[in-house]
Amino acid sequence: MPGQPFSWDDLDRFKRNGRFIAHYPQNVKSFFSPDDDIHGVLGSLLSSAEQSVVLNMFGYDDTDLDAIIKSKLENEHVYVQMSLDRSQSKSGKTERQILAAWDNEYFGNSIAIGTSSKHAISHLKMVIVDGIYTVKGSTNWSLGGEQKQDNELTVCNSAIVAAEARAVLDRNHDFMLKQMAEAAAKDRNGGKPARASTKRFMRAVEAGGKQR
Repeated sequence: MPGQPFSWDDLDRFKRNGRFIAHYPQNVKSFFSPDDDIHGVLGSLLSSAEQSVVLNMFGYDDTDLDAIIKSKLENEHVYVQMSLDRSQSKSGKTERQILAAWDNEYFGNSIAIGTSSKHAISHLKMVIVDGIYTVKGSTNWSLGGEQKQDNELTVCNSAIVAAEARAVLDRNHDFMLKQMAEAAAKDRNGGKPARASTKRFMRAVEAGGKQR
């Protein structure tokens, strides 16, 4: 799927009244559900991705947005990194169906499912597109979250903001990958706990990098 036209100066069309209020910051655009077209904003921005899509998402069951993500997963020229909350990834039929269809083994794709580094939920709803646009707010990727619930979504046009957010998302992703590796090792070991060295490594990650 080729990238769809995306214009920062044309985001007014997703607002309820077709415009932002006067004196709005130049590099920040905020949208509010159920009044504004949050679904349209996300679809337009994701479709425009030409280099990378990096996301950390709590609730993920919007099939339209997932179709766009899948098209990027199939494109070897677009890096796609997804970090998903473990509790949400197993909570509903739609999410299970989506998980089964992803192409994690393809070149340029990395998908991780887990928890926060403190073993709580990973509650971020954030995506970074092409290292420039950062989307954050309270909106889960579901039609209810985008069109019915009271939610906020802000898009920031700043490579600096994107770089700061990317560091956070990369650390979260790394921790989830290690969780998955530990679980896989346990499965290979017949359900027995991971070796002591693996446990020490995971404790070191949680403690800030020093093995004990």
